Amino acid sequence: MKTLSTCLALFFYVLCVNGQTQTINCEFEIKKLRSAYENYNKTLEEKKQEIAETKKSITQESLDKLGTLIKDRKAYIDSLNLTYTKFTSYKNVCTNIPADSIASWFPYKEPPTQETIARDTAQEETVEEPVTYSYFNEDVIISEDINGAERTSREKKVFNQVLKQVNQEAYFGDITIPKEGQEFCFYNNDKERQDTLKYTFKKIDIEIRDGSLADIQVLVAYKGSMLLFENYVGVSFLRYGYWASKNYLFYSQKQPTTNVDEKEFENLRIRLSDVLMYKYKIGNNYVPHDLTLELPKEDIDGNKTNLTAPATYQIKQDTYLDKIVELRAYTDFLALFGESDNGLVQLEGSAKFYVFPFSRQIFSSSMQYEFLKSITPYVHYAKFEEDKGLVAATSGVIGNTLDLVEKRFLTVGGEVNLLEIYQKNYPMKMNFFGTIDYNLTRVQNDTQGVENLKALSYGGGISLSSKRFNNFGFNYKLGLHWFDYKSYNGSSAIDLDFKVPVVKNQAEVFYHPNKNPNQAIFARLVTYNYKGSESDEAFYQFQFGYKFSIGSRTVKK
Repeated sequence: MKTLSTCLALFFYVLCVNGQTQTINCEFEIKKLRSAYENYNKTLEEKKQEIAETKKSITQESLDKLGTLIKDRKAYIDSLNLTYTKFTSYKNVCTNIPADSIASWFPYKEPPTQETIARDTAQEETVEEPVTYSYFNEDVIISEDINGAERTSREKKVFNQVLKQVNQEAYFGDITIPKEGQEFCFYNNDKERQDTLKYTFKKIDIEIRDGSLADIQVLVAYKGSMLLFENYVGVSFLRYGYWASKNYLFYSQKQPTTNVDEKEFENLRIRLSDVLMYKYKIGNNYVPHDLTLELPKEDIDGNKTNLTAPATYQIKQDTYLDKIVELRAYTDFLALFGESDNGLVQLEGSAKFYVFPFSRQIFSSSMQYEFLKSITPYVHYAKFEEDKGLVAATSGVIGNTLDLVEKRFLTVGGEVNLLEIYQKNYPMKMNFFGTIDYNLTRVQNDTQGVENLKALSYGGGISLSSKRFNNFGFNYKLGLHWFDYKSYNGSSAIDLDFKVPVVKNQAEVFYHPNKNPNQAIFARLVTYNYKGSESDEAFYQFQFGYKFSIGSRTVKK
């Protein structure tokens, strides 16, 4: 309809001009059209340059902007065509003017037609469209176009086999990287773009941990040399769209054989959103399992996935319960050899739920912290040997109140990670935690028999965790806890007008056989020291056991 209206208006315009052949000033009118044509053409060239710059970035924002710019360019080309049509009408009217004079007043050829515009636009949109792959694990990278003529029967067979193996697959989103050799601009310390300093993209390595891009390394080419840039602070998947354009990667090291002076680029930065785009699948914006990505990857036919265009990897994982719930079964050596009345067989289960897994930088350093990162509910059950799990009460009085803590047979509660501090390249993490749990202990009252006493425990402390290699680690916890029995046993005949304050020390060494994070052998030493004024009692636990998963499935990436 818009095109028809333009044509009708132009038709009446030509009729009017033809009726006024002798009254118009040909030179004045044609030069006025020339001025308008030049303005349209200048703006059109600016739009083309802006489109070219926008195409260098692969963020969602740049893709949206690109669509708007292409529409604007079409509008300016329409204006050029309309201006040229007006010029043609004047040229036909001014028959008494020499052709050379008219050509000097309007020295332009006919602009592109609508067919040319459509063909160029289609070509641009084809170039910008990333190639999409399913990323099942580092050995199975499969193009989504499995039905295309270029797909081999081997690839289709492997694809179908993978589908059979994936039981509860979760597709949590797309990660897009630039094409091989795509060019970008550096930024300086003030985050200002340096248009004259450009690098080309080579590869990116990412470690995903606790719901964030914890460790990022980008390899780029600059003046014939390879440079490595990495992040200071992790970027959460849940807020990647907001923080990616504000996060910059810092120079780490250069290729050993390069002759480039380090001072030339040690103050340069790479914007994360230039080299990595993450788009979550609607309804699946959650914290994924830990994994490592090294991109680009070759597909199963050995083809480089980002050779001709940006590559999109659809990250898919198996969401089995064994990656969420941690179960432990262990015994206490001191109880096993009769040295203490600790639980002979103990079972423990826990699960981590993330609240605010967002890393923040500490001032301008490489240290970072996370506030209220997660909540971990847990349950613990202890099986005591015969009557060793009973606390003695004589005439309604418990002689040693610390026995109530030692002989708990059921504990249900949760731990809150209040503040976690770490540096991504250091093996040590420190966090401050708070705990609250509900406890049950059996008491042998000499007047009323066996009774279950209830208690609410609350407290907090500090913990340190460290890893060596990928399969060996050490954890230490120091906490102060209060056990309140008075408020939760109102009908008991036992005198419970007290609280039991204890200091708990816990040191644990663990080992993952075959580097499988779902299974571990561990040894744990725990001490409880009474901190009341009545005594300085203490008891000890030395536990050895196995952390296992529900089923023994491999971790897919």
